[in-house]
This record gives sequence, C-alpha cells and structure tokens, in this order.
Amino acid sequence: MLPPKSSILSSGEGERFVAGPFTITSRVAGSQSGGEFELYELALGAATIDYHVHETMDETLCVVEGEIEFNVAGEKFRRGSGSVAFVPRGVHHGFTNHGPAAARVLIFFNPSRDQHLYFRQLEKLFAKTPLDTAALAALQKQYDQRLVPTA
Repeated sequence: MLPPKSSILSSGEGERFVAGPFTITSRVAGSQSGGEFELYELALGAATIDYHVHETMDETLCVVEGEIEFNVAGEKFRRGSGSVAFVPRGVHHGFTNHGPAAARVLIFFNPSRDQHLYFRQLEKLFAKTPLDTAALAALQKQYDQRLVPTA
C-alpha cells in the first residue's frame, strides 16, 4: 500500500458515481489513506439503502443534510443533520430518506476495501434496464456487502 497522501477537494469534487436514485462522490480514496479508511458523500432523494452487513469493515454515517432513518440491528432511529451512526462490522444496518427533501450523508469505511471499485460497477449495473439482480448480488458479495432480510 502506498503511503498516505494529502488532498484538498472543494464541494462536488471527486470521482462521481450515479446508481439509480443515488449519487456517490469519492472524497478520500483508500489509496490516499494508506488503506486505513475511505470517505464518500452520498446524495439521495426519497430512497433506501437496503438492510445489509459488512464482515470486514466498519461503517460510519454522518448526516450532512436532511433526515435519515437508520435501521441498526433491527432498531430504527430518525436523525437529522449533524447526526452520526457508527456501525461496527458484523452489525446489520440500512437507512432511508423518507423525503420529500433530499439528503446528504458522509460515509466512512474502515479499513478501506476499495468501495470505489464497487461503486463503478454498481453504476454500470444501474445503467441497464432491467437491473440484473443476480449480478448485483455477486457484486455485493465481492465487496463485503451481504443483504439481510428484514423482519
């Protein structure tokens, strides 16, 4: 892994991925942090990130704008801007913007698992209609994201 390297990005700068109702912007790549973490900004209208689990990385979500309903280990929490949810690896989670206002969330993954590669492929999958759900499931498995049925 390369040593960490500095970067200064203005609002909206960074590699951008559009996947369905989600716009994801890479703010700090894992290669920049020496593999310690990666940071993304997620913009979404009324939409849900499906209930899932990561086995090899922790996820921290910071609400920058709007209101998000977090579902963590089966418990739901509605939180507005300035809120933070830390989800250790192995804990089932997902979240929803019920709308109608848009929301923005910063997402930290640590350690880095090259989620930008996941988002690149996700963007390609969502560009095709209908969505290939088998390919999506395989991609999620490859990048440490396993969907979990909700009760």
